[in-house]
Amino acid sequence: MATAGEAWSAAFASAGGEAARVYDDCMVPQLFEPWARLLLDRTGVGPGDVLLDVACGPGTVARLAAGLIGPGGRVTGCDVSPAMLAVARSKPGGDGAPVEYVECPADALAVPTAAYDVVTCQQGLQFFSDRQRALREMHLALRPGGRLGIAVWSGIEQNPPFAALAEAIAEVIGEEAAARYRNGPWGLGHHDVAAMVRQAGFADIETHLPRLPVVFEGGPEHLLRTLAATAVAADVAALGEAGRRALAAAIEKTAAPLVEDGAVRSETAAQLVIATA
Repeated sequence: MATAGEAWSAAFASAGGEAARVYDDCMVPQLFEPWARLLLDRTGVGPGDVLLDVACGPGTVARLAAGLIGPGGRVTGCDVSPAMLAVARSKPGGDGAPVEYVECPADALAVPTAAYDVVTCQQGLQFFSDRQRALREMHLALRPGGRLGIAVWSGIEQNPPFAALAEAIAEVIGEEAAARYRNGPWGLGHHDVAAMVRQAGFADIETHLPRLPVVFEGGPEHLLRTLAATAVAADVAALGEAGRRALAAAIEKTAAPLVEDGAVRSETAAQLVIATA
């Protein structure tokens, strides 16, 4: 039986263009861009770097990295989802480093070995079926002394908007779907990610546990829309109109403590692990 992380990975891999666009529109500006900036800062990305972003999704980290690196470097983004890569490739290029996107899984990276100064992976490790193999692939991709930057969410209880969603899913759809939701993105929240990185051969390991504010301007309905880009999207679609109204009402209730002036205002927490090859 597939794990929750593998179920999410399969959902991302098979996601159509609409799901990828929902992800890009409803989650990237509010959530993934601020965390990408922090990850790149903590990993020390700068002019002239050659960077590989693993599980790049719609290219959030890759595009921001290209601006920091400038025309003297280059960026490669890898992802298993053709739909996510299509969104990434549709974004206009800037004056920074050139960006190339490659379709491949994290545990079989279709990139040259010892070719990169930096490898990043934002919110991807928890979805990989073979995490250690994926980390070893990242190690192989780095030049000696190259830098690794990994981000995974902390436990869902430290990410209140998504804890509220999980509670509403349990109430309306059932605990099995709620568990699948909780154990995907937040499935490594209480694991020692640094130990995984060390086992893959990295050294000089640092762990950071930052928190960042998050605002979903569309309120509880905005949270509901994010479910179209998750492993419970089919469960939500199967509810029908009455069920969807019940889910919306449940989210209104569970997210109520976070709502201010119509927006959901809260914070998110993640583990950042920085290491050297």
